[in-house]
Amino acid sequence: MASMKYLLALAVVATLANTAFAVHCYQCTSLTNKKCEDTFEPEESMKIDCNKLTPANVLTSFLGVGNHNATGCMKQALETKVSGTYITRSCYFGDISSNNGCKIDVKENPFTSEVACDVCSGNLCNGSSGMAPVVIAIAAFFGLARVLS
Repeated sequence: MASMKYLLALAVVATLANTAFAVHCYQCTSLTNKKCEDTFEPEESMKIDCNKLTPANVLTSFLGVGNHNATGCMKQALETKVSGTYITRSCYFGDISSNNGCKIDVKENPFTSEVACDVCSGNLCNGSSGMAPVVIAIAAFFGLARVLS
């Protein structure tokens, strides 16, 4: 029975390790696709492998030198005087516990300001309206810890 617990723990660790290196998120903006708004309607074409992206130039000063892999997904509400408020979804680079990766590049977007930014760590988690996937992952972790103890 003990070997079964170790096998289960190994499977969970392997799955989490695989997930950490292969983050997939939705990438879109409601400026060009109305399905990207708060009432999100996901499409297959919106899914992206974050390992194929690099962080925006403004983030490199916050992330430091070295490997800049995506650590999660984000949903931002941005505002411009011309377009009003719009939603953008993409990969998140940086520490999930802080919002340093939510910074926008004012050189590229001089008239844009951030209204809100939600960050999550699960695959395709930026399609949800809240942070339910993170809560579920935490509950699953504690449930597994209780079973293995």
